[in-house]
Amino acid sequence: MGTIKGIQAIQWAKEISKLPEGTFTIAFYPYSRQCGVASNELTIKHGCKFRPQLPDERFSIDRDNLFLFTDGDGNPRMCYRILMRFIGFPNDNFNLHNIEWL
Repeated sequence: MGTIKGIQAIQWAKEISKLPEGTFTIAFYPYSRQCGVASNELTIKHGCKFRPQLPDERFSIDRDNLFLFTDGDGNPRMCYRILMRFIGFPNDNFNLHNIEWL
């Protein structure tokens, strides 16, 4: 498993999502805004595509802190960028790469 810088991972996810069959796999810790804590369990989503902000979405935090995507079922999802831990791309058979933020 390799390592990839966080900004590079986001850029690659955006670029791959422009392709008709371009998807990625992401692993992150979900954050509950109601409870104000992140989960201890890693969530993995396959078949994801980067997405823009939806018209009805309003954020109480800076949108740049969030990573917006659709999951394999086409459901709109989001996670805090800093809580993203692994990402996989089709060019290497979706092998997960550790995301380095610092």
